[in-house]
Amino acid sequence: MNSEDRICQNCKTSFVIEPDDFAFYEKIGVPPPTFCPQCRKQRRLSWRNDMNLYSRTCDLCKKSIISIYSTDKPFPVCCVKCWWSDKWDPKQYAQDYDPSRNFFEQFKELQSKVPALAMVNDDGIGSVNCEYTQDFAFSKNCYMVFIAWKLENACYIYYATGGKDMVDVVSNFGDSNYIYDTIFTEQCYECRSVYYSSALSNCAFCYDCRDCQDCFISGGLRHKRYNFKNQQYTKEKYEKLVAEYRLDTWDGAERARAEFMPMLLHYPRKFSNMRNCVNCTGDSLINGKNSKFCFNVQRAEDCKWIENADTPKDSYDLTIGGELQQCYEGITPDHSQHNFFSIFSWKNHDVAYVDGCHSSKNLFGCCGLKSAEYSILNKRYSKEEYEVLRAQIVKDMAARPYIDKHGNAYAYGEFMPSELSYFDYNETVAQDFFPLDKAAALQKGFSWQEKFQVTIGKGTLVAQDIPQAIGDVQDSILQELLTCIECERNYRLIPQELQFYRKMKIPVPRKCFFCRNKARFVIRNPYQLWPRSCACAGAQSANGVYKNTVSHFHGGGSCPNNFEAPYAPECNEIVYCESCYNAEIV
Repeated sequence: MNSEDRICQNCKTSFVIEPDDFAFYEKIGVPPPTFCPQCRKQRRLSWRNDMNLYSRTCDLCKKSIISIYSTDKPFPVCCVKCWWSDKWDPKQYAQDYDPSRNFFEQFKELQSKVPALAMVNDDGIGSVNCEYTQDFAFSKNCYMVFIAWKLENACYIYYATGGKDMVDVVSNFGDSNYIYDTIFTEQCYECRSVYYSSALSNCAFCYDCRDCQDCFISGGLRHKRYNFKNQQYTKEKYEKLVAEYRLDTWDGAERARAEFMPMLLHYPRKFSNMRNCVNCTGDSLINGKNSKFCFNVQRAEDCKWIENADTPKDSYDLTIGGELQQCYEGITPDHSQHNFFSIFSWKNHDVAYVDGCHSSKNLFGCCGLKSAEYSILNKRYSKEEYEVLRAQIVKDMAARPYIDKHGNAYAYGEFMPSELSYFDYNETVAQDFFPLDKAAALQKGFSWQEKFQVTIGKGTLVAQDIPQAIGDVQDSILQELLTCIECERNYRLIPQELQFYRKMKIPVPRKCFFCRNKARFVIRNPYQLWPRSCACAGAQSANGVYKNTVSHFHGGGSCPNNFEAPYAPECNEIVYCESCYNAEIV
C-alpha cells in the first residue's frame, strides 16, 4: 500500500498516512484517523488534568481530600482508599445500549454518574505513603509527584520511571539518587541543576554531560572530572572555586544559575537527544527501535506519536504509558494489550472507550470497572452477546457519528470528542501544548475554568526573612507559610523536603513548585520537530572541549546535512547533525 495524503477534518491541514501506519491500523482493527497527529494529541490532552488540584469531600467516606476534579464536576469523586475498596459497585450504574442514540452521548452519561478516583494512584494498593500523587504507581514515600512509578522518597516530580531521594525533577529514567532540579537525567548521583545528562556524580549546573564527576557550570563534557566552565583544574583548585560560590546559599545558587544559563546558547546541540536508538525520530529517547515522533520515552519499539512512556511496543498515539503493546489513542493504558481510546485504565486486554477501568478484558464504553469482562456501558453480557452488540455499536457509530459544534464527525476509531471532556480546557495539559485564550477556547467549543484553587495573601514568612544558608534554617520553618516571589502563591515545606535540602546543601526555594516546574519546562525541549540544517562551520581548533569557537557557531553552517529537530528555526540554539556533533565533542 502506498502513502496517502489526507486532510485533517479539524484543522484542514494535510497529513500523511504511511504504509506502515495502514498496516498498524489494519492489524488492530481500527480505521485510519481523520484528525492529523497534532489535533489527535490536542484532543487527548483536553481530557487530562495533571497538576491543577482542588479541595473537596470524598463522596463515600466524607473526608476532606485533594482531587484533580473541581467541585463543579457532575460526578461523585472518591478518595483513593474508598475508590479501590469494595464499598461501591460500578456495575450498579450499568446502562442498556440504545441503538437510536449516539454512542458517545450514552458514554458521556455513564461518565457523569460513575464515581471518579480523586487522584489516579495506587496508594495503599501498590504504593505506600503516596496519597498526594497523580498518574502514579508502585512507589514509596512520595508527595506531589505527577506521572511516575517505581520511586522512593521523592517529591515535586514531573515524569520519572525510577529513582530515590529526588526533588524538583522533570524526566528521570531510573537509577538516580539525590538529584535536584534536573531534566532528562539517567544514573546521576548527588547532582543539582543538571540537564540532558547521564552518569554524573557530584555535578552542578551542567548541560549535555556524560560520565563525569565533580564538574560545575559546564556543557558537553565527556569522562571529565574537576571541570569548571569547561576548563580542567586540579582537585584543590576546583574545590576552592566551587566553595567560593556558596551554593548552600540562595544568592550563591542564583549567581551560578545566572552564569550558567547564557552558556547554554554557546555550545552545539545534537539534533536530537537519543541514546542507543535505531531508526527513531523524536527527542529524549533511550534504547528505542523503529519508533517515530516519540518524546521522552525509553525502550520504545515499533511505536509512533508517543510521549512520556516506559517500554511501549507496537503502539500509536499515546499520552503516557508503561509496559504495554498494541495500544492506540490512549491516556496511560499501562500494562495493557489492545487497549484503545482509554483514559487512566490499567492492566486491560481488548478494551475500547474505557475510563478508569482496571484488570479487565473485553470491555466497550465502560467506566470504573475492576476485574470485569464482556461488559458494555458497565452491563455484563455473555461472550456471544457481547461480541454481537459490540459489532452493532461499531456499525451504528459509522452510520450515526457524533457531530461536534464544528462539524467534525466522530465514528469508531476516533478518541472521545474534546467538547465532551469533563475538564475545562485551561485546566488540562492541552492548554500547555496548545494554548488558547478564553474567547478562542469557547469559540472552539471548550469550557473554561474561572476559579483555580490557589492560596494567596496568607504568608507568614516573606522571602527576605528566610535564612540565606540552608544550615541556618530551623525546623520551625515547617510551620510557616511561604510566599512565591514570582506568582505570590503561598506554599509550605514538608519535613521530607527540608531533610533533603539539608543533606544536599540546597537553600530553601523562594518560588513555589509550580513556578519552579514551569521554569524547567522552559528549558525542556518541546515535543515537536521542525526541519533544520546543520549549523557546523567546520572549524578545527584542537583546544577546548569543542573544536569550534563560539564565533564559528554563529557564523552559519557548511555541513549539507538536514534533519528534524525539537528546535524551531527561529530559535537561537546551535544545532548539529549527529556526525558533526560527535566530531566536536572531545
